[in-house]
Amino acid sequence: MNPKERIRIELIRSASIYQSILMDYDYLIYSEAFKSEPHYILTAHGDNYAHLTGVHSLVSASEFYSRCLNGTLTVSDFDFVDKYQSEKSVRNTVRKKLSSFSYLPHLFSQGLKAEESFSKGKVHCFIAAANNNVTLGFVETEEVLPKTLLKGNLISEKNSVDITLMLRRSRGSNKFDTILHSDVNRFHTSHSNILSETLFLK
Repeated sequence: MNPKERIRIELIRSASIYQSILMDYDYLIYSEAFKSEPHYILTAHGDNYAHLTGVHSLVSASEFYSRCLNGTLTVSDFDFVDKYQSEKSVRNTVRKKLSSFSYLPHLFSQGLKAEESFSKGKVHCFIAAANNNVTLGFVETEEVLPKTLLKGNLISEKNSVDITLMLRRSRGSNKFDTILHSDVNRFHTSHSNILSETLFLK
């Protein structure tokens, strides 16, 4: 199979993972060790997907995601052009990023760590979340949106914090109704009123 065709297939596969994990839900993470914000609400849009894959899209970001999701993406819809890197280097980066999508379903589970003001090389993020397999960095605009997907846990051990509480809500809902993780002993010793004030649980 042509290498570009293999990547096309992986882009389509990864889009369905992105949809089920990052488009269908919002996540709230809280740590008593956060310094910049008391908690973060993580969300995503379709036009964030292309950037996470590392490819150079030849259609709009929203159209790229739509074509990946419905399986109509063609090899002429993207390339590996980057004025700062060789095509070979971009291809290798794309392969690493696409392999990381398989770990996304397990990111928001036990063992999640976070780093505020995350930096890795030329990548700078408002906050990053990581487990042992993958790091997802977010940028702050009007919302906290995904900016980069990296293989492995790349957050700084010195600056990382454990997540005390993690909640999930279906996209479009204004209430976080699913507790994914709660460190009850630590949670009740500090900021014990955060549920009633900021988390909007039913």
